[in-house]
Amino acid sequence: MEWISLVSTALGAIIGVGSTLLADRVRWRRDRAGQDLDVRRQMYADYTAALSRIRTALHECVQEDIRASERPRRIREVFLVPGAYEIRHQLAIVAPPEVVEAARSAFVVLRDTRDLLVAGASVDDAAYAEAEEELDAAVAELRTVMRLDLGAPKSITTPSPGSGR
Repeated sequence: MEWISLVSTALGAIIGVGSTLLADRVRWRRDRAGQDLDVRRQMYADYTAALSRIRTALHECVQEDIRASERPRRIREVFLVPGAYEIRHQLAIVAPPEVVEAARSAFVVLRDTRDLLVAGASVDDAAYAEAEEELDAAVAELRTVMRLDLGAPKSITTPSPGSGR
């Protein structure tokens, strides 16, 4: 009879330890998922901010009074400063494929804008205005897929039905 109480005590201990380990594992996974989300949220904010800084820097650069021979070097220089290349490589590691592709697309449009300005375009040219519109669309799409990845189903960059926008 004594072995029954010993077995039931051991079984109770195994169940108790097992349930504690399982609960800890579930809590760890939940905490880890929250940390991963926070990392992506920060990286998304950093990347869209870098794109915005590049856009502004390019616009301001071509309005500066600099020699034509210096302009391409200066444009390329301001393009690199915000660090979008580096953040994009980090995104490729942690973000889902939809975000990586949208980030690449927005970057390509911005790089094409840079190349247009290096070639001598001004902010008053129709080609520049078209590039700006393409960038607006690419960044809006990027924000949409980023928001969906972060669990925000509706994009703030797309007007909702009946909003009048």
